[in-house]
Amino acid sequence: MNILGRLRLRTRRFASDDKGAMPIEGLLAFTFLAWWYMASFQFFDALRQKNINLKAAYTVADLMSRETGPDPADPQKIAIDDEYIKGLNRVFDYLTFSPRPTWIRVSSIFWDETEKKFRVEWSYATGGHLALNDTSLQGFKNRIPNMSVGDSAIMMETNMAYVPIFDVGLAARWFDTMVVTRPRFAACIPWDHYACGSNAGGPPNPDVIQLDPAYAN
Repeated sequence: MNILGRLRLRTRRFASDDKGAMPIEGLLAFTFLAWWYMASFQFFDALRQKNINLKAAYTVADLMSRETGPDPADPQKIAIDDEYIKGLNRVFDYLTFSPRPTWIRVSSIFWDETEKKFRVEWSYATGGHLALNDTSLQGFKNRIPNMSVGDSAIMMETNMAYVPIFDVGLAARWFDTMVVTRPRFAACIPWDHYACGSNAGGPPNPDVIQLDPAYAN
């Protein structure tokens, strides 16, 4: 019998052989089941964290939409400034229980009918990240709802770092969420003590973006 015939014979014998070792088969099955259990837990945890991030983003966006800016007649109304946005970030941290870094960016945007594009009235980002300007805002235009002339909206972006517990093919990533909401009790929400929208005779210069002085340089 030539070599090819012997190889075919051995292959048929191996295919029809039903003998096995239970410890070896048990070890193989246990390895697969252990991986499947860890992968299921890991993907469930990732989806859970993403869902928490989404709910927290809508919560802080809703908080922001209820502001109206400072009012000398009402001491309960406070100015929207860098400290306020950092406070929102701390609320976001509390809601997500994230052990990893988080950062948020809040921007007041409006539709410019003359230039036919969305523009930034003011923007602020925590953690040293860049605020939005008119140019970078255009990258989000397909995700922003249609706005009427004169309308203003708050664009809330939240970012939460996520690192998998187990190495099952899921890489570390940022969970980011963007929420666009209209102010509930005002036509627009001003930055600090500056007026906004029609109260200022038109939106302020969108090239002047509000930044934390520590990261202005």
